[in-house]
Amino acid sequence: MTISTNNKIASESRTWYSIKAKAGESIEVFIYDEIGLWGITASNFVCDLKAADDGNSAVVVSINSPGGDLFDGFAIHNALVRLGDRCTARIDGVAASSASVIACGASQVVIASNAMMMIHNPSTFAYGTAEDLRKTAEMVDKARDGILASYRRKAPSLDDAELIRMLDDETWLTAEEAVTLGFADTIGEKASLQACAGSTGILARFKHTPKAILEAASTPDQAEQESEKTEETEQSGTGQETPQTEETSETPAEPAAPAPAPDQSDVAARSAAALVDACVSAGMPEIAKHLLKNVSLNDEAAVTAEANRISDIKNLCITAKLPELASGYVIAGLSAEAARARLFALIVAESEGTVIDNKEPAGDKEIPDENPSPSQLKAQAILNDYKRATGKK
Repeated sequence: MTISTNNKIASESRTWYSIKAKAGESIEVFIYDEIGLWGITASNFVCDLKAADDGNSAVVVSINSPGGDLFDGFAIHNALVRLGDRCTARIDGVAASSASVIACGASQVVIASNAMMMIHNPSTFAYGTAEDLRKTAEMVDKARDGILASYRRKAPSLDDAELIRMLDDETWLTAEEAVTLGFADTIGEKASLQACAGSTGILARFKHTPKAILEAASTPDQAEQESEKTEETEQSGTGQETPQTEETSETPAEPAAPAPAPDQSDVAARSAAALVDACVSAGMPEIAKHLLKNVSLNDEAAVTAEANRISDIKNLCITAKLPELASGYVIAGLSAEAARARLFALIVAESEGTVIDNKEPAGDKEIPDENPSPSQLKAQAILNDYKRATGKK
C-alpha cells in the first residue's frame, strides 16, 4: 500500500467504487479497482455512502481490489467501523494491501473459498535531504502503526510479533488462513476470479503475488470477451462459418494485395490532435506547442505515453492541492513517478513546518546554482526550448 496516491484525472464516468441502495434492501457497495484512482478520494466515498445510508439497512461491501492509497484506506476502514454490526465485507477475489485494511473495518468479513487477502508494510517515495528522508521514514513507521491497529481490531488474538513478521514478509492468506488468524469470520462460496480493473501492473509489483491472482488480473473479463467476439463477427460479415466446397479449379486464388502503409501525414495529424486534446483536457493548453515540437508525432505509442504522462502529473498535482506545478513538471520532462516524489517531499516538509521551494525555475531566470547538475542543465534546456516555442520570456 502506498502513502502517496496513484491517481488519474477525475472523470464523471469513472470511479473505483459504486454504491447501490434500494428501499427495503441492503445497501451494496462495490470496491473493484485501485483505491484512490481517477482522482476520487475517500472523502467522496464516505459522502456517497452517507447519502445512501438510511441508518437502518444492512451494508454489504464487496471487495476485489489490489489496494491503493493507505490514508484513503484508513478513512474507509473507520467509516465501516462506525456502521457497527450492520456492515459486512465480502471478499470476492483479492483484498490486497489497503483493501485488506478496509475489509477489517467491517463487523463481519466473509471471504470466498478461492479468494485471498494480502498484508504488507506501507511504502512511499522520498526525495530531499538526509533529514527529509529520516522524517519520511518516521512517518512510514507511524503509518505502519495505524495498519497494525486496524488489523488488531479484527484479529485481537494475533501475537504482535507474528503480525509484524507477516507484514515484513508480504503475506498472502488463503480463505482458510484468513479465518484461522481472525482476519475473516466465515468462508463463502467459490467465486469467479475476475480481474480488478487495471490491476495487473499493481499486482505484479508485489513480491509474492500468487500465479492464480496474476492470471485472473491479466485475463479479460467476460464482458470484454463477448465484445471482442461480436466485433470479430461483424468484421467477418456473418457469424457463420463459410461452408467447405469441393475445389472447382486447380488454379489457386491470387493472394490479396497487401494493405497500403498508412500515410505518415495522417498519423502525424491524428497524433497532434490527440496531444493537443490531452493538454486541453488537463487544463494546460499553453504547453501544447512545446510538446508538439518535442514529441515524435509519427510514433503513436510515444504520443499515447505522453498523453498519459500529462494526465498523471496533472492529477497528482490536483491531489496534492498544487495544480500550479503541473505544467512545469510536464515541461521539465518529469515522469509521473518523479513528480509524485517531488510532491510528496513537499507535503512532508510542510507538515513538519519546513517549506521547500518545489516549483520549477521561473521562465525568465536561470538556475541560481553556481554548479548546476547535469539534470538541472537538462531541465533548463527544456525550459529554454519551451520559451522559444511559446514566445514566452
